Parts: sequence; C-alpha cells; structure tokens
Amino acid sequence: MAVSSSTPRIRLTQVLYVAVLLAVALTRGRAFEGASGLAVQAAGFALLVAGTLWRMWSSLYIAGRKDVQLVDAGPYARCRHPLYFGSLVAALGLGLGTRSLVLAIAVPLAVALLTGLAIRAEERVLAKRHGAAWEHYRSHVPALWPRRGKIPVAARREVDVPVYFKAFLDAATVFGLWLLVVGLDALRSLGLWPAPFILP
Repeated sequence: MAVSSSTPRIRLTQVLYVAVLLAVALTRGRAFEGASGLAVQAAGFALLVAGTLWRMWSSLYIAGRKDVQLVDAGPYARCRHPLYFGSLVAALGLGLGTRSLVLAIAVPLAVALLTGLAIRAEERVLAKRHGAAWEHYRSHVPALWPRRGKIPVAARREVDVPVYFKAFLDAATVFGLWLLVVGLDALRSLGLWPAPFILP
C-alpha cells in the first residue's frame, strides 16, 4: 500500500475511531437516555449523512487532482477544504451517535486538531506549487467554513473512476463505523458485558 503525506493523519484517525468504539463498549452513564437519546442519535445520523454527502460531492472535483491542480470550482469555490469540512460534520454526527456528551465534544475536537495539522501541511504544498494563483485563491475563499451565495457549478466533470470509487468506499466505512457505534451502545445497554467505567 502506498504511503502519502496523508497516511499519518489517516492512521491517527483510525486510532481515534477504535478508541471511540472501545469507549462506547466499556462505559455507561450516558448524558442522553430514552427519548432524548434517540433524538440525539437521529440528529447525529443526519449530520453524518450530510457530512458524507458533502465529502462525496467534493471528491467529484478533487479526486485524482489533489496537490497537483489548484481546484477552485464547485465546493472548492465555497471553501478551500470542503473535504475536511465534511469530515468535521460527520465526526460531530458520530459523536452524537454515542449518546455521550463527552464523546460528542471530544470526537469532533480531535478530528478538528488532525484536520488543522493537515490543512497547514497541504497549504504549504499548494503555495509552493501554485504561487500567485494560490495566494489569490486563498485571499478570496475561506479555509473551512463554506461561504454563502450562489456559486456556478460546471454541468460536467471528468471523473477518475477508481479514485472516486475509493471516496465512495470511505463513505461506506463511515456508515459502517456509525452502525458499530450504535450497535455496541445498544448491546452494552442490554448488559451483555460489563461496562466498568462511567462516561456521561
């Protein structure tokens, strides 16, 4: 498997998600129980879907072009790092899916930290590679929070199918992680194994 500049961030994100699964499986005392717990999980699922769809839309524009071409169309006209924005929204959804207030705060904060490091590294590469064009783009488009307003979108895009299929698999993985979180939470609530720690 190829190692890229994104590999350390991806590995750390995987470690974070394994830690979330362990926390869900081995802790009790959720801040959100009963009807409020279901409402929080539903809101989390909606955010997870929104973040994942936003990432898939962004991948149509960047997949196979990252760091090579300065992409400034579609979602990249709204913010410079729409993939990471989608990741943050999905991370908040995943945190809410645990029904834990602590994890609902900690998961998106941890992803935001990893995202911030990745953004700085990627922007250094883009500045070196694209010079004045990058500086102009950076001065007109916000980094992470998408700007409002109508932005023209091209009717057609050339898509690198194998690269975009990887983005699709990434999205499927996020949904699989969501199902694991909710499933472990439900099974642990049934008392199928001891949960020795408390995590509100």
